[in-house]
Amino acid sequence: MKYSAQFRLTSMDIAPNGSVRPGALLRYFQEAINLQMHDNPPSTEDLFDNGLAFILSRTTMKLYIPFEVYDTVKVVTWANTSKGATFVRSAQLFRNDELAADIITTWALVDFNTHRLVRVKDAVLGIGTLDELPDIPLPEKVRFPENSEMSPVGEKKVVYGDIDRNNHMNNTRYVDMICDFLPDVENKKVKGFTINYLTESRLGEKLDIYHTSNGDTDYFYAAKEDGTHSVDIEMMLENIK
Repeated sequence: MKYSAQFRLTSMDIAPNGSVRPGALLRYFQEAINLQMHDNPPSTEDLFDNGLAFILSRTTMKLYIPFEVYDTVKVVTWANTSKGATFVRSAQLFRNDELAADIITTWALVDFNTHRLVRVKDAVLGIGTLDELPDIPLPEKVRFPENSEMSPVGEKKVVYGDIDRNNHMNNTRYVDMICDFLPDVENKKVKGFTINYLTESRLGEKLDIYHTSNGDTDYFYAAKEDGTHSVDIEMMLENIK
């Protein structure tokens, strides 16, 4: 079933160049999911209390029209018909009833008691599913341009304000973190991105950020001290007119 929730952009959701922070849109998407599950138990809190949690694997978002401060954002989200151990969820974001963004994500449901993934057919959820998909493809593996050198551009330490109830950096934090390292960020706005969430980033860990670009697409990864990637990101940008 589809679920709709409305939010209002705050001044903190807008970057200094006037564009919406993509992480803000992901946070409203995440909150709509939480509300749907709260209204159709088991909720995310119920799952957590039973040793279960949805862990985000991949996200693709495509933005069509700009948001402005104090806009009303209507999030329409639904769980897609899924199989195996991959749960697919979609959303559409509307600005004043006009489609402004599509989101499609893949998730894993983890049982922390057994340290195993829960298969779709074994999951007991109350949210229902739909076959309908938004007009964007399922998120794929981020592939960096061949023969490109990824250059270090900075580092990020995971602090208390970054982590969520699962005790790792919340998935909505990564895209805004990466925006801090975008070249000429003052004159750019994000028009789309794909994120691969690879390993959890925990409190106190240091992430080294690496970057390359190819045309209007920028590529990043965040690496832990042992070289393991935490996230790989492909981000499409356009100039602010």
